[in-house]
Amino acid sequence: MNGGRWSVVWTRGAGCAELAELLAAAEPNSVEGDLKRTVIDTRADLLVARKLSSFDLVGTAVPNGFDADAVGSVVAAIGGGPHSALAAHVAERLSGALGVEGSLVSASPDPDHDGSTDTILAEIAALVPDLPSKVVRAESARALVGTFSEGTLLVVGAPGGSWLQRQFFGPGRKLVVGSPSGAIVVRSSPRRVFHEMVEPDPFGSQMLVADALRLLRNHSAPVAVDGVLVGAVSRRDLEAADPAATVGSVTRESVFVSPEDSLDSVDELEAFVSPVPVVDDTGRLLGVVER
Repeated sequence: MNGGRWSVVWTRGAGCAELAELLAAAEPNSVEGDLKRTVIDTRADLLVARKLSSFDLVGTAVPNGFDADAVGSVVAAIGGGPHSALAAHVAERLSGALGVEGSLVSASPDPDHDGSTDTILAEIAALVPDLPSKVVRAESARALVGTFSEGTLLVVGAPGGSWLQRQFFGPGRKLVVGSPSGAIVVRSSPRRVFHEMVEPDPFGSQMLVADALRLLRNHSAPVAVDGVLVGAVSRRDLEAADPAATVGSVTRESVFVSPEDSLDSVDELEAFVSPVPVVDDTGRLLGVVER
């Protein structure tokens, strides 16, 4: 997930609709029924929800005491955890949407930590070059927040392995330190197949090999009957076949992925078929994806 155009969905809860409006590139979608189906159908990049849960199909942002009218600046607290990049992008988008200053900050408890803290902050700052960044000496999250000016909205990654993230959360994963204008807790998630899949262009099993060769634009193509994936046909097999034969006669079984699979799973399958077919639980062909 990056700072580009975001598709956002939101659930009911204090501040969720307001935050979703600020983060979305277009009108955000409310979740009225099945959350998983809504996320996939809208190809959501981010879910704004009232609390963190086990749902990890998409990145999540949770508002805590968020009041847009009271925000005078936005600060992303950057640690070494897996969610700092998302925190930085959310801070960048919110500062732009609200027309206020945005920045990145990290804390080092002592000189022994200065080098690693500088390195981590520099890596995240490179993702949002328009936001200034700094490291402050602070022994705790409370001390760090104490340096914030009135009207500061904090964006922080969910509980994770970094020292700074652990400082912000206590028992029950609740914020132990309150920022002057509330906080946004974010948790990232791996990009999924549904984010990148495109419309399929399948061949029918009764298509002639000669026609398939003329139309084939990739290494291979899915073969579907009544919308259901039955296999794939490769350029090599088509070139070796009788031009008057049917595609069905040279179709092989195909590997495939589901919409919610991680994009990393596509890398392992492209050696067998490219682009990789995407199917639902019933075997219906939904699209194709390639890296």
